[in-house]
Amino acid sequence: MRLRSIVSLQKRWLIITLGCLSFAASIHLSFGQERKIDSMFLELDKKYRMPEQWSVPPFDLEDPYKRIKNGPPLVNILYKANVEWLSRWIANPKTVVANAKMPNLGLDFDEIKAVIVFLSSIAEKDVPQVTWDNFLLKKEDDLSEDEYDKMDKVFNFGKGVWGRARCTICHPIKGVGGNVGVGPDLGEITTKINRNWLHAWLGNTKNHFPDTMMAQYRFTDQDVRGLVEFVMRDTQFIPEEKEDEEEGTGQPKPETQVLTEKEFADIRKDTALIEKGRNVVEKARCFVCHDIKGISELMPVVEKKRDGLAGFEKLLYEIRCLTCHRIQDKGGTYAPNLTFAGSKIKMNWEGEFLQAPDIIRPLSQQMPKFNLAEDEAKAATEYLEKNLVFKDLLLDFYKDGPPTAEIIASGEKLFYEKGCNTCHAENITKGGGVVGPNLATVGDRLQPAYIVYHLKNPQQANPQGVEPNFGLSDEELKQLVGFLMDHVKKKEGK
Repeated sequence: MRLRSIVSLQKRWLIITLGCLSFAASIHLSFGQERKIDSMFLELDKKYRMPEQWSVPPFDLEDPYKRIKNGPPLVNILYKANVEWLSRWIANPKTVVANAKMPNLGLDFDEIKAVIVFLSSIAEKDVPQVTWDNFLLKKEDDLSEDEYDKMDKVFNFGKGVWGRARCTICHPIKGVGGNVGVGPDLGEITTKINRNWLHAWLGNTKNHFPDTMMAQYRFTDQDVRGLVEFVMRDTQFIPEEKEDEEEGTGQPKPETQVLTEKEFADIRKDTALIEKGRNVVEKARCFVCHDIKGISELMPVVEKKRDGLAGFEKLLYEIRCLTCHRIQDKGGTYAPNLTFAGSKIKMNWEGEFLQAPDIIRPLSQQMPKFNLAEDEAKAATEYLEKNLVFKDLLLDFYKDGPPTAEIIASGEKLFYEKGCNTCHAENITKGGGVVGPNLATVGDRLQPAYIVYHLKNPQQANPQGVEPNFGLSDEELKQLVGFLMDHVKKKEGK
């Protein structure tokens, strides 16, 4: 929402805002905290997912959580972040970005200036210049009505792209969201970057940070331009006005000394400062987390060769599937484990889903739309079907034919007797719980043999799951699976 729009809505939202304050406060902690891979989940994976069950993949899986260096390369950092923001960041990262991982190095202002001048000296290229429509470069108050309407169209298009990309799964905004816990808080991003750099970053993240955990979306130029406009103008990315007094003390907050663009222009070629900055960077061991031109040899790193990647291996790197998913003993725990996806999912459904993800899981656990091409989705499904499977065949009650109407009816009765609808919805009109995945079209999505495997021991199928083990008999399994198999698009009307 932009500033002009907010003015007209202030009175309307006042009562609603007052009513929601207590609720917002109650959820802030749960959504604002950084999410890490819980060691308990990893232990459960070891207990239930024994390596002898795994198929051997044709290539080594790269775990994005085990990057050699967690910070971005600093060679062109001055084209990403303006010097005023950078000086505040180096002085104390957590006062700039609440979930910052970089420590406070305790540098004084002269050292900070020297570091920035040194970083400027190692820059290799200017940020690519993008041609923008003139009205997009104006402040909202300076736009004519016609220009505002044109800008608003671009803005709202970008807002749609933002929503489909599910950016808030990884990025919190002013402490809210970011459940995966791998992206920086974007609540004040407009004070840091310029639109040209953001355009280049969204166009190809790997060009700027090869080891970034952010996916390389297949955005069109129109997508990128819309996203840039949305991020640069929406108030959620603009700093809120802050109190001038320390909380609870009544004393003015100490001001952070900031390097201005004018002062930087006067000192950026100072060779003595460049050398001093190099020394500060070396002593602070910044190279432990960052690749830094000219001093990387102090901590040699074997560069990963990714030029020849193809097929699913290329997708794993570019889309960073393992930031959320887990395959065997590598990756995250936010999204479903893919170790046995080839024995679990119907590949016709998977191919369509990868190109246009549907809402299956509740709330924020929805897969982003990466805009994969048909051949990319095909490469993924072929890999899953061939390599991510159980070594042994699973029990399949219906390999010789579909369930009868009698079995389906018995399974429906059992579904409600066991209280499955407490967590799962299974029908558009009947409703149901939202803790577990929606089962309205589960028959299109999952293989019957896997449903049997899952229901027989839910914790073995998903160690992170909360579904209870009902100790179902084979006959009950057959009935319940038959009922769920009957849940397909043509019958549920989706």
